[in-house]
Amino acid sequence: MTDRPIDFEENRYANVTNGPRRLRPAVLWLGVLGLVILFIPLTFMSILLSNQADRLASEVESLQTLVESGQGLPQEQVLSVTLTAVSQQTDQMTQILPTLAAENVDWAAIMPLINNVDADAIRISSLEQVGNQLFIRGRAANDDTVTQYAQQLESSGQFAQVVVQTIVPLPEPFLSPTPTVVQSTAVPPTTTPTSTPTSTPKPTSVPMATWTPTPKLTDDYEWDDTTPKPIFLGTPSQLHNFYPNFDVDHVTFLAKMGRSYEISTDFLAPGVDTLLTVTVGDTTLTNDDAALGLLSSSVIMQAPADSDVEVLVQVSNRGVYGADKWYDLLVEEVIPTTPTATQTPTTAVPTVTPSATADLRDIYEPNDIDPNPIAVGETQIHNFYPSGDVDKVEILVKNGRFYQILTSQLAVGVDTAVTVDFNGESWQNDDYDLPGSDNFASAVCFPAEVDGTAVATISNVGQQFAPSKTYIVTVQEVPFLTVDPEALDFGTLIEASGNPPSQTLQIEGSEPLDWAVMTETTWLSTDIVTGTTPTTLTITADISGLAVGLHKGEITLGWADFCRQTIPVTLQIDPVVSFDFNGRSLFAAKAALFQDEAVEFVIAV
Repeated sequence: MTDRPIDFEENRYANVTNGPRRLRPAVLWLGVLGLVILFIPLTFMSILLSNQADRLASEVESLQTLVESGQGLPQEQVLSVTLTAVSQQTDQMTQILPTLAAENVDWAAIMPLINNVDADAIRISSLEQVGNQLFIRGRAANDDTVTQYAQQLESSGQFAQVVVQTIVPLPEPFLSPTPTVVQSTAVPPTTTPTSTPTSTPKPTSVPMATWTPTPKLTDDYEWDDTTPKPIFLGTPSQLHNFYPNFDVDHVTFLAKMGRSYEISTDFLAPGVDTLLTVTVGDTTLTNDDAALGLLSSSVIMQAPADSDVEVLVQVSNRGVYGADKWYDLLVEEVIPTTPTATQTPTTAVPTVTPSATADLRDIYEPNDIDPNPIAVGETQIHNFYPSGDVDKVEILVKNGRFYQILTSQLAVGVDTAVTVDFNGESWQNDDYDLPGSDNFASAVCFPAEVDGTAVATISNVGQQFAPSKTYIVTVQEVPFLTVDPEALDFGTLIEASGNPPSQTLQIEGSEPLDWAVMTETTWLSTDIVTGTTPTTLTITADISGLAVGLHKGEITLGWADFCRQTIPVTLQIDPVVSFDFNGRSLFAAKAALFQDEAVEFVIAV
């Protein structure tokens, strides 16, 4: 070691010379690592390309196999099926094309032909197309005009066939037809004067529905038709009613040996006529009327002297049934009166006083020939007894009013029929209800066109006669209903042709009346079944399936509960005959000629 001074410049150059030698191995390792990183994705890409090449080779092989076998490609098979379906649809459309073309009416060509008419002799009202057929409806001055019009259409060559379906005479002349008012659905504007203020009503609240209990209409002792209820002596009477129809009341009490009792009815409501049947052991006692002029009943009985006994009392009604048909039933103990012996001369011949025979007829008999009066608003109870009994009643009626005679509350076996005769006219009814209703009551409503006396005859179609065959007859004034016209005629139609035009009824009432319509004629129908007067009712006739000949039907209007009015309907079906128009066939209905009358017609082309 020398004491030479340090040369800093030399050391600096020495460090620079040794630096690159130390970094060279690190650079080499970085290069190797980069090559490795680059090689990995190249390897994956190589594997992926190899797999895709194998898959494509497999698909090419399968396609070559299909081509060699002659089956064709899958896309080709799908396209072949689609092409076949389209071809079949095209064939179907080709087949129906003539039909569609036939139904396509050339309106531009035929409308001038249809409208080529003399307006003073014929008028077209409507055209209707059904399939490939047109229906021309209109009015003409006479049937010759219709025939000439049909010939004109036939000779045009535009129609394969011309058929005159109907020719119906009209009551009014052609030159003064009744104009048809077409009601618009639009509401016309209403002009409100500005000087008069209008107020908008406030909405009213709708009350909530409340539950109302069903009132009890029977008496407090029901049901006692088969199970008797006890009645006690010395207590207030029991209050019973005869409800529902054919109600029978039963009571029972204990009668002590040797004592006497009176069973009686009293305070009968109008229309009640009691009949008592008292059973004491094997003994039966009955009473209808306690005295002449009374409808209440009374029975006095005595219990056996050696034992107490249970007494059964039955109370039936020979009068009217209803919730207001009340009566009192009372049982009292009575002291039998001991008759005082009367000295009778031995020379005197004892006189036998016959007991009166009960008259089981109603109180209005005899009225088979001479009718008994009945007032408007009055109700009478009659029976059909004796055998063959017929009841007649007479009513004073006034001009311009409408009356109803009604039977009701018919006993079993009673089937009334009512006939009213007045002012040379007659009205009849057997059953006002429909068949199957088990209601055999009758009702006749009739107008009075003059003051006078109408007579109603009431008979029993059931032909059962007995004191128990009762019924009620009532007369009352009711609002009346009128129809215009009172009969309908659809005229003469060709066999198997179209239906005739609908007809209308104008229904009016003396006041707004609710009405209902019904019919049992299968070829008739109405546009509505109920309404309120005034109303227009449309009636349609369907002639499909009807045979050649005259057909009669009817529709019935009902109002005021039991009033009925029947409107007869007629329709004539004639066979088809042919006429020769210019050498071509024209079919028309065989109908009478109405040379001077306006007609309504239907022509099918």
